[in-house]
Amino acid sequence: MVKVVTRAELQSCGAWKRAFQNRCKNHRYYEIVEETLEGDFEHHYLLLEDQAATIRAIQPVFLVRQNLVEGVPGKIRSVVDVIRKILPRFLTVRVLMVGFAAGTGDLGACGEKDESWVAQALQASLRTYARQSSASLVVLKDFPANYRSALETFPSNGYARIPSMPMTRLALHYENWDEYFRTLSKAT
Repeated sequence: MVKVVTRAELQSCGAWKRAFQNRCKNHRYYEIVEETLEGDFEHHYLLLEDQAATIRAIQPVFLVRQNLVEGVPGKIRSVVDVIRKILPRFLTVRVLMVGFAAGTGDLGACGEKDESWVAQALQASLRTYARQSSASLVVLKDFPANYRSALETFPSNGYARIPSMPMTRLALHYENWDEYFRTLSKAT
């Protein structure tokens, strides 16, 4: 069974703290990002229960209206902007994103061995939730390769796996911000 809840409803839920306890981004990180990105995204949480009404996972999701002409320059963009004065949602799509708005996604399993169960429960519920939310597209956002085995049945059930841009790292060889700042010139 799936229940859609808000962060406020999760505050008294013990499973909320367990869902991400072994991750770098625990429940508090999700709370901070939701507060920070307020207005840009519609944050919700899927409370996934088994048949015994035991909470097995809490999966963060968010809804966003994606601009399909973002980055398109010139005349085309000008025409779209004029049309959007009358039809503000022209060439946009409402997207249900599963995961995390500011980084890689994680399955919110409460138990270490529950990831496959969570993936199956999500697969059984995401389309219905997307329809209820008027989302035209469902995206499992930036889930790392270690989730591939848990998520392996998604492609055979109408989902496509599209590799994202690789994670990058930039080595900054400075002791702190002040040291870095001293190296800057007017040209930079």
